[in-house]
Amino acid sequence: MLRNKGGVKPDTMTNRIGFVGCTTDSALAESLRPLLPPDSHYEILTIPQAIRQVADGALTVLIVALDGPSWQHGMQLMVDLHAIGEDRPLAVFGLVPRADPAALVKAFDLHVADVAGLPIDPHEVRARLAALVRRRQVAFARAAETRAAWRQALIDPVTGLYNRQHLEALVPSAIEAARSGNRPLALLMVDLDALKPFNDRWGHAAGDRVLRSVAEALQANIRSADTIARYGGDEIVVVMPDTPLATARAVAARLVRVVAQTRIGPMGDGLVGVTVSIGMATLRADDGDGLALLRRADAALYAAKRAGRNRVAEAA
Repeated sequence: MLRNKGGVKPDTMTNRIGFVGCTTDSALAESLRPLLPPDSHYEILTIPQAIRQVADGALTVLIVALDGPSWQHGMQLMVDLHAIGEDRPLAVFGLVPRADPAALVKAFDLHVADVAGLPIDPHEVRARLAALVRRRQVAFARAAETRAAWRQALIDPVTGLYNRQHLEALVPSAIEAARSGNRPLALLMVDLDALKPFNDRWGHAAGDRVLRSVAEALQANIRSADTIARYGGDEIVVVMPDTPLATARAVAARLVRVVAQTRIGPMGDGLVGVTVSIGMATLRADDGDGLALLRRADAALYAAKRAGRNRVAEAA
């Protein structure tokens, strides 16, 4: 399964707005509260709290007020927060001294999303914050649409693994990387030994549940550097870069054992088990392309089936 490696994502339905200033006086922060868009969650933060929340991706908008005696000193706060939030879905709204145009210019140089002057004009702040929040909501919606389209294009809907389209694009690049770096590459072709009886006895939904459980067991027992994909039907492929023959043998044997120990269900009166056979191939000089490597692994898979299933066979 694909795992989320990012931080905490902001709630796309609730505007999470934080405030951090250069002074400990909360009067400015409190004066902003009635100016925020409806249904906003507002929190006044210390500088360490702001840094943590920005790092965790917990905020939609962060208001940074350069309300100290020297905006040049406070500007470092904006620099630090911008650096932390650069790759997170955060918009920084700056409040800078109105009487000093240099502060405004410097704030925009730091790529803040918008700026208003201090002392605040309530009408200006309300309008700018409302527009900024609307832009963030549109951005979140578009990002969600992009993620959904990406998943539809690359992810198998039954198992949550990569699909065959992605695999067939990945294998040639994996071969090229292995050859250019003179590194080993291994490929496992995994097939469930008896999925049809589950479909016949309990229906295709039960068969899908078995396939998902096996996919999860395999995913949990390979490296993050490996790629696992549903090849078609009940076949799953694992591509393992930088993996010599001895290591591939050990991994394949472990996967066979792990699946055999997995219990799935409930189905009927209890839990059920399933086994897999694995064909293993390592990259050779005469493997002209990804298809050749896949074919050798597939031939080894059928050898494992003929030898009794629930085992590993190596490609010639």
